[in-house]
This record gives sequence, structure tokens and C-alpha cells, in this order.
Amino acid sequence: MKKKLCLMLTILSLLFACGCDSIGEPSAEPYAEPSATSLESTAPEALPTLTLSQREREWLEDLEFLREACKTQHIDPFYLCSEEEFDWKLDQLSDKVGTLSDNDITLEIVSIVAGLGDIHSHATPPRSYYEREFPVGIIFLEGRAYLTGYLEGFEQFQPYLLREVVAVNGVDMAYLKEQARRLGNPFNSWLSQEGFWYSHFRPAFFDWAGCDYREGYTLQILNENREVESVEVPVVGSEEFTQGEWNYAPEYESLFYLEGKNFVKYVEGPEGGCVYMSLANVMWESNIRRLILEAGELFEARPDCDKLVVDLRMCPGGNAKFVSCFREDYAKGLTAGQVYALTGGSTASAALSYIAVLKDTLGAVTVGEPTGQFTSFFHMQSWSDEPVVLPNSQISVMLSNSWWDGDPLVEVQYDENGKLYPWESMILPDVYVYQDIKDIRQGLDSVIEWVLAQ
Repeated sequence: MKKKLCLMLTILSLLFACGCDSIGEPSAEPYAEPSATSLESTAPEALPTLTLSQREREWLEDLEFLREACKTQHIDPFYLCSEEEFDWKLDQLSDKVGTLSDNDITLEIVSIVAGLGDIHSHATPPRSYYEREFPVGIIFLEGRAYLTGYLEGFEQFQPYLLREVVAVNGVDMAYLKEQARRLGNPFNSWLSQEGFWYSHFRPAFFDWAGCDYREGYTLQILNENREVESVEVPVVGSEEFTQGEWNYAPEYESLFYLEGKNFVKYVEGPEGGCVYMSLANVMWESNIRRLILEAGELFEARPDCDKLVVDLRMCPGGNAKFVSCFREDYAKGLTAGQVYALTGGSTASAALSYIAVLKDTLGAVTVGEPTGQFTSFFHMQSWSDEPVVLPNSQISVMLSNSWWDGDPLVEVQYDENGKLYPWESMILPDVYVYQDIKDIRQGLDSVIEWVLAQ
């Protein structure tokens, strides 16, 4: 821009000087029509053709392929993100393919698809994105990141288990969390926090987010005295990451809901217990029927128990039609006087239908944190729907082709165009209970402890 401005000023100066000379001494020569020869001689030289590398051409082809696919295969791509904004993002990225790394371009594509505001539409990076891993894990609690475990062989992290990670390479975690939200969902931070560990807590993300300004990686962690200590974190390959043995803080492992499995058990409390049902997977009707029958048997065996807890904190969805299981005759064995449905940032999609039926049939109270999705949303019409695959990078992109009008858990508000507002991207719980790090360091689940105290 500065060079162009200087050139314009120079041209204007020359024109001004020439103009001043001509004013003082007007030319007596009659005007003559310029000849074709003179036009040719004064024509500017042709600008050099911009040559693109094969890599750049392939990325540009992928970006145009993505643009066309989103506009033609998504049922309503510009429900929240305008077409102008979507095109602008792609154009900006197209201009930078020559200066950005493949990894950075990939994550920008993930961000652009996430920016549609539809969590069922998402881009999955290629295998290369997962080739470099950190041998440690984290979890977000109340907006803060805590170290939860490490791969065997990296015992240097043992003293820092359940300690807060405040930065990576000196880059504040609050900033990094906002960057992660660009890749998860820009309108729902609860969902993005839940997904950060398994989707983006790896070197490729931190390189894209700006932590690659120096070689290697260090975690800034608070010790017991809340002093910042810098701990170097190595990089391991994907095979070692997936096949190695993991060591977790024993207190963290006692949070059984984090197993992400379906099961029923009785949980004892200081003043009476509850029948606890972990509903992390709602894909199979027979499995849900079994859980309900097992819960009924526990109530029969413990007639003094009057609390049922259905934990949906790790349920990202599945098949909504099986909610009918809770309305059938055999569900009458769920005789609890108090029913609680636990929710969190991973609670989404079909899980919301289960919240609705628990409220409707059993009078459930929702407890925990906001859900990862609203009741009405875009989704895939069939489990067999295939993703769009960008031809060169092989980035896989799922695009919603249907709309689901969910159960009226809350009063829905629409704008002048008949659309949901961007902040209608979650369901608030009836009772807010956050996981407290002090509780977890004692092996306690804050949400269940609240239920047991009622």
C-alpha cells in the first residue's frame, strides 16, 4: 500500500509540474490524432503473470470445492453465518495459501465450517493432523484447564496432576480457549471446552493458535502454592499415544461418569443414596431397555431409596426415537420421588429428547451445566450419509441435510426471519452445579454430591 501511495504521489507531482509549464507557454502546435504506431510504442509493458505452485493450485481447488459443496449440499448454510461472511473468509484464506502451512490452512477450514454455527456440520483434519501428540491430558472445569493424566514413561508430570495449566509457551490459556472455540462452535463455549481435549489438545492446534514462535513446547502450570512453573512437554507419535498405558490422578478416576459408558449402580450418600444411570450412548434400544430394568430392580431391592439420577453429561446424541422406552409399562419400575437429569457441554442432539421425556414422564429436574446444543437444530437425515471429501487435502466435511424440531423444553424465540437467535444454542439447567476442583481433588463429583444432599 505504501509503495502504491508513493507511486501515485510521484505521478501527481509530475503531472502538476507538466501542467505548470504548459500554463505559462501554451503550445502552438495543432492537435494531431495519434497513430497506431505511437500507441503501440507508449503502451505499458504487460504485467508478469503470477505463477502458482502445484501446492497452491491444489489448495485453491479444495477451497472452491468446499465453497460449492457448502452452498449446494447443506440444507441452509447461511442460517447464522451470512453468505457474504462465508465467502469473505474463504477469499481471505485463498489469498494466504502461499504463506500458510498445510496445517494452518486445514484448521482455518475447520474454523470456517464451524462458523456456520451448526455442530452437525464439521470438518475433520486428515490423518497427518494426529501424527504428533502430547503425552498428557487435560480437562476444563469452570473455564480453567487442569492436567488429568500422562502416558507411562512421562512421570515428570505426576506432581502436576489436577494442577491448573495457565499457558502454553507463555500464551495465556484464556486466549487459547477462545481459539479453540473457533474450531468447535463460536456460539457455545460449553461444547467447545468439552471437545478441546480430544479434538485439539495437540501440537498442531497450538502451532495454529500462535504457540510456534519458539522451538518446543512448555506448559505453564500452577504448583501447590499457585506459583507458575514451566514444564517442558515432549511430542510423541500417534501410535505411542493410542497404545501406551495412561496414568491418571486416582481422584480423577473416581469420577465414574467420565468413563462414557452405559451402566446402572447404586450410589451411597451420607443421608441416603440414589439409583444412578449413566446414559452415555443412546444408539441401541435393547441397551436402554436393559438399563431401565436394572434401575427398576435396584429400586425394588432398596424401597427406602427415592432418588433417580440419569446422567447425560457424556451423551453427545444417538437415536431419539428410543425415548419411548421411558414411557412404556416396564419403566414404571422407576418409582423415585425425586428424578434428576445431569447435563453438561457434551449433552447434545438426541440427548435433549431424553431430557424432555424425563421431565415429561418423571418430572425430572436438570442439574449441572448448559448443554452443548439447542432443542432444534440441523442434522444428518441418515446415518449412512457420506461426508464431502476435498479432492486434494482429503479433508472430510460433514454437511447437515435436514432440520430437527425438537421437544419444547424451553420457550423458543424467533427473529424477524423466523430463525433462532445465535444465543439459542444451548439449554440452561434448572440448577447450576459446576464441577469444583477442590471436590475432585477429594474424589468427589460435585453434581452428584449436590443431588445426594437434597
